[in-house]
Amino acid sequence: MRPCLFILLFLLSLAASAQSLLTVTPSDQPPYDPNALIDNFFTGAGIDVLNVQFAGKPEAVGFFSDGAAAVGIDRGLILTTGRVATNGTDFGAEETGAMFASTNNASNAQSYPLQNVSSAPLYDVVYYKITFRPSSDSIRFRYVFASEEYPEYACSSFNDIFGFFLSGPKPGGEQYSDFNIALVPNTNLPVAINNVHPFNDAYPDCPPFNIQYYINNNLSNNQPAYDGLTTPFIAEAAVIPCETYEMTIALADASDGVFDTGVFLEGNSFGGAIDIQASFNPGENAIPENATGDTIDIALTDIPASALPLTITIGGEAENGIDFLPIDPLYTISTADTLLHLVFQPVPDTLVEGLETILINVSGPGCLARQFTVFLADPDSSMLQGNIYEYALVGGTAHLDAIPTSYSGQNRTFSNTNYFQIDPVNALISSPVAVNLPFSNLNTVKVIQSVCMNIEHSWDDDLKVFLIAPDERFVELTSNNGGNGDNYTGTCFSPEATQPINFPGPFAPADAAPFTGEFQVEGEWSDILNAPVNGEWKLGLVDENAGFVGGLIDWNITFSLSEVGNFKFLWSTGDTTQTIDVSTPGTYTVLVSNAVSHFERTFIVSDEVNSVEEQNAAASSLQIWPNPARDQVNLSWDKNLKVQNIQVIDRFGRVVMDENTPAAAASHTMRTAGLAAGTYFIALKTASGTIARKLTREK
Repeated sequence: MRPCLFILLFLLSLAASAQSLLTVTPSDQPPYDPNALIDNFFTGAGIDVLNVQFAGKPEAVGFFSDGAAAVGIDRGLILTTGRVATNGTDFGAEETGAMFASTNNASNAQSYPLQNVSSAPLYDVVYYKITFRPSSDSIRFRYVFASEEYPEYACSSFNDIFGFFLSGPKPGGEQYSDFNIALVPNTNLPVAINNVHPFNDAYPDCPPFNIQYYINNNLSNNQPAYDGLTTPFIAEAAVIPCETYEMTIALADASDGVFDTGVFLEGNSFGGAIDIQASFNPGENAIPENATGDTIDIALTDIPASALPLTITIGGEAENGIDFLPIDPLYTISTADTLLHLVFQPVPDTLVEGLETILINVSGPGCLARQFTVFLADPDSSMLQGNIYEYALVGGTAHLDAIPTSYSGQNRTFSNTNYFQIDPVNALISSPVAVNLPFSNLNTVKVIQSVCMNIEHSWDDDLKVFLIAPDERFVELTSNNGGNGDNYTGTCFSPEATQPINFPGPFAPADAAPFTGEFQVEGEWSDILNAPVNGEWKLGLVDENAGFVGGLIDWNITFSLSEVGNFKFLWSTGDTTQTIDVSTPGTYTVLVSNAVSHFERTFIVSDEVNSVEEQNAAASSLQIWPNPARDQVNLSWDKNLKVQNIQVIDRFGRVVMDENTPAAAASHTMRTAGLAAGTYFIALKTASGTIARKLTREK
């Protein structure tokens, strides 16, 4: 980073009263190529992009973030007639109104739809042509128009202009043919300098026009660089669901190639999804096999007539009527507003099945398709023994743990320890790892526990680092931090981190290196939400400047399976953690729940009787034979166990046999001829707690 720019941004940060500064990244810096900008930062729900064509200079388009204070939109895609980011004396959008963004980028692109709405010759043309298919009956997105032509050239021939030109079938049987949906609100006027502007002294016969939408930024210390901009506008149009459309987003200088103009498009606002919602949030969709399934609501609101009837089917890996109690596998929705209630009550078994999916598929005429996933999770082994647990205080404390599934507390780490030199300059260097986990999509970013890396480099400020998902969407981890500091050593990024990597901002100084610890990412974890979990994840690195060469030593990504289900815990003590330590004998209960299931456990804690070593030694003395058993089973144990009674528990957690024993007994025989063949647990209730062993009953 150039020292002069760093000083400028530092001064701006003081003037902005600690607000985040608008930052921009041009698409000529990998991985921000022009097409990736559409896929990652523009398209939203309800839009299926079939093809993207870009024309113009790559440095004229890019990604912006932290733009709420500057332009009223936090992040998204920016198009300009110059450069999106400063390069030498060519200033970009991240500068202030006191600077002058005026670059003739010499684009030779031509946009005939844009030329058709302008009477002046066009220069520095940049455009996207997007072929897409909507799932709803309308499309919309938000944007802001800004220009250096303000205010001096309002009402002149330097009428910089842009448009969103839609082509395709229009509801009612007509056709859109390069129909411009970028209009000044409540008018049919295209958004351009001469259609939204203040009073201009140079043209006294030109009064203010639509000034209520104009924001003056001329010679100010506020971002962006442009001297004037509009309030956020909305572009929208009625469409026919599932038909194919083409939209051209085009921008150009008029009459000459100087005095830049820019358009800020809100991130992921290009959408038009039909309102179909499930009553659970991402990550809350796991039901342990031994839990009670709760009602799931599928809400369908204001569904257009063209999308009816809708069909809802129940499918997936879990078998209806076997893995969960039978429910109707097919529903037909014929009304605009419907609330469908579903309950998936699992049937416990002793099979190791991982996460079995239940898929709620919503489909309608044409291309409309939505899918919601519920997982049936193997329970923790302790759940197979029922819902009552006995503990003794040992050393004055009992540790009580409510474990919802067999995955709870587990993490899976995937690593690449191969050395990768970060070279050549301004090229994306990628280090891959292959991930294979028992669930398909990243439906909550909390599943990523951490991304950790070790990099050797003697000028950290040159580096940009990204996490790239299997579908090529990415999240920015760190960019241009650390000044001339050395290395990233034991640097981790986590959705739960509280320390910004760029502290104190806008960039971390040299003494922050080597960034050992856990940090927030500079981008947004949500940029990879719903990405495929399984496949090739990559750590992408870019060295922006020659002269200092370094390398990636190793990196890893850790997935937290404990986040499966996003369970909440409420103890009778008022605690809300998964585990508690108690020091008083008594009965303790915990309610474990999420949006789709719940169960309760009871813990009976008795007075301290033995040390841990003594309890373990006594428990290891338990012998069971024959096992597998038929007509009877014999048990023996150390007399110090003080067995009170013996239970046989089936695989559903039900007590099927319950027999008392004399206080001084050290053996017992149980008649098992009446038990069906299968797997059971023998539980010895002792003064020190419960000891359980597996028992198999043969035919």
